[in-house]
Amino acid sequence: MFSQSGPMTVSEKAHLQGIILACDEINAGGGIDGRLIEPVIVDPAGDDRRYAELATELLVRHKVNAIFGCCLSTSRKAVVPVVERFNGILFYPSVYEGFEYSPNVIYGGAVPNQVIVPLLEYIFAERGKTIALAGSDTLYAREINRIVGEFVADSGGVVLETRYFDFGAPEDQFAAFLQQVIDGGANAVVSTVVGEDTIRFYEAFARTDRPQDGIPIASLTTTESELARMSAAARSGHLSAMPYFGSLDGQRNQQFAETFRKRFGENCHPGVYPAVCYSLVHIFADAVRQSRGSTDSDELLAALSGAVFKGPGGDTFIDVDTNHFAFRPLVGQSTGTGEFRIVWRGANIVRPDPYLVGYDRSLSRAVAT
Repeated sequence: MFSQSGPMTVSEKAHLQGIILACDEINAGGGIDGRLIEPVIVDPAGDDRRYAELATELLVRHKVNAIFGCCLSTSRKAVVPVVERFNGILFYPSVYEGFEYSPNVIYGGAVPNQVIVPLLEYIFAERGKTIALAGSDTLYAREINRIVGEFVADSGGVVLETRYFDFGAPEDQFAAFLQQVIDGGANAVVSTVVGEDTIRFYEAFARTDRPQDGIPIASLTTTESELARMSAAARSGHLSAMPYFGSLDGQRNQQFAETFRKRFGENCHPGVYPAVCYSLVHIFADAVRQSRGSTDSDELLAALSGAVFKGPGGDTFIDVDTNHFAFRPLVGQSTGTGEFRIVWRGANIVRPDPYLVGYDRSLSRAVAT
């Protein structure tokens, strides 16, 4: 259940690629104990009401137990009551703002402690503590920027300006804001601009007058899928904090990236969205096997608790307390070729802390419990 049209097309099509790749791979290997997976694909077209309507249709009419879908938080929040009412399972694959738990949701995306903390620590160490915040006018952006603002303020930094943009905002609006904060001395622009607007935001940045050493856009949402739609000049030199980049070393990832390019094009670089969806489908398949072929939601949820999968980015497991993925965080710098060069790796896997109970807001003292 991913939008193949509308403002989130570029991101949600990337999610869908991971679903298709995993289904193809499982079916080519004989399916789940001989039973093939038949994905039922629907397009909510970026309309939150359609997400809820289609989730109901999938669960009631198609008798589907597991839904893989949603990217924006408003879409997820429209679907969660539906899966709880009909006791389905939502596999949610996108980075989000945290502060949520449902026993009927498996949260595959990173939460703030897994990406905000490492990104800000990297910016503070390498660039400075004067930050501008830009986001699409979404629930996710407003909540993330609230959290970022608290961390920046309590860590001795300054938020120079915060701005939210409607979906479809023209490039000139982005350019005027970006030039203003660059002239104001921002060390980095932390971006929660999402979907199709990401391309115009980065192209606008490329048009600005900047210091010779430059300042980066530092994003929690920009992946290889968005970079592929930009000019080489616009996509080069920016930062993203993610649990996965397609440029990761390792045989598993090399095989995944090779299969991805064969399926979707030799110039396509996999990013975190297809990688997480690919892992979620395999985790679902493993849970069905452990449940002796049953797709009953209660049996699957029991099998999913604490599940581990050796994914493209390394071992991934579902935290038994929160239903969220545990990740090793990464910071990458984008290149003109549309890939990311990894500039920082977390020393350890970071358990999800969706309510930030193990953190105060000073990064000099932020320690996960």
